[in-house]
Amino acid sequence: MNPLRSRWLPAAFAASVTVAWTMPVDAQLYQVVPPRSSRVRTIQPGSSTGVSDSDTRITIELFTGTEGVGLQAQQWETVFEHAGILSRIHQESPGDKISIREKHYGKLREVFLVGRLERNGSLVFPGRHFARSESAAFAEWIRELKVYGAQGNPTGKALWGLSHDQFDALFGALNAPVEQEVAGLTFDEALRTLQIPDQYPFRLSIAAQQTLAEPGLKKRPGRLQLRGIAHGAALAMFLSQYGLGYRPNRTPAGKLELVGLRTEDGQALWPIGWDIPEGTYPAAVAPKLFQQTQVDLKDQKLSEVLDAIADRTGIPVRADYTAIAARGLDLNSILVSASGQHMTWSSLLSKITSPSLLTPSMRTDEAKKPFVWVTSVKNAPPRMKRPSRPKKNADGDPSARLPESPADQ
Repeated sequence: MNPLRSRWLPAAFAASVTVAWTMPVDAQLYQVVPPRSSRVRTIQPGSSTGVSDSDTRITIELFTGTEGVGLQAQQWETVFEHAGILSRIHQESPGDKISIREKHYGKLREVFLVGRLERNGSLVFPGRHFARSESAAFAEWIRELKVYGAQGNPTGKALWGLSHDQFDALFGALNAPVEQEVAGLTFDEALRTLQIPDQYPFRLSIAAQQTLAEPGLKKRPGRLQLRGIAHGAALAMFLSQYGLGYRPNRTPAGKLELVGLRTEDGQALWPIGWDIPEGTYPAAVAPKLFQQTQVDLKDQKLSEVLDAIADRTGIPVRADYTAIAARGLDLNSILVSASGQHMTWSSLLSKITSPSLLTPSMRTDEAKKPFVWVTSVKNAPPRMKRPSRPKKNADGDPSARLPESPADQ
């Protein structure tokens, strides 16, 4: 998506933008009015204008607490004006609650947003939070609402708002293994080397671009070795090193793209691996992890032990360096000991990571190959099952076997 450019609504729907908020009685109300050349008659609901289906008008109502937020409202009014938004700000009344809804008047679609303006100047809407410094991200969201309406950009829903056929095609395209190693490369170099399928172009959201604009971040070499891991999980791992993730997005043209987002934004992201199929024993997926071994470790670096386990079992063990570093930990500085015991490799992983409040999670990539993802307990990946449908066996019993991944369907 091209960088967002400020623009007014189509001329047929240009209207005055009024912003007001609660202030002392003797205070002056503030009104923002577009230039006279932009003022035309507002189309009334039900009028026949021959406008296109894409014409959408956004109306925002913001309520505030009793502390007064006049300055913050002034700071947001320019953003509202550039986005072509009709807006009203008032003190909170009983029954006020944040919401998003829409109505259709012939070919005109009107989206109504009710949000809260916090004392610190941030805006809160259902599933969305914008700090005062995130006006660009807010403008991008408004742009999406103009395209998709109140449902927004398909996200946070089952299959990210995709049909089963769309999801299956995407899942299949992302199950090819990464062919070239990307560890040690900068962000842009690694992204090119990953060779994401051409039919699913990748782009960064404005907020993600702002994150990567931090001095030196894009030039920082990645640490994760991703060769051999399926593209879907590999891309999620790669982006995690920069505080990002991604999700599929349906464009207005009906095509799909992959959008890089900040992990802190709270949107449903493509997972770093998938749960093993329900009813399947972990040992059946990664049998070598459950083989017994004689353990004799004393003050060994945790990073070296994790690498050794990966070498001995043939199961990739990868670490969530960003989440681990956020807790002030360094795998090269953590020393682990375990000796005189027989245990499985899986048990050993738990034993050497748990004292540091880390957790190893066995996952499978889009090609159903297992790997272990080590992260902090707080940042353990959410459980994400690969969507599947019942498949009948020879006796016609649909419950006898569930497919292990969309590739089975």
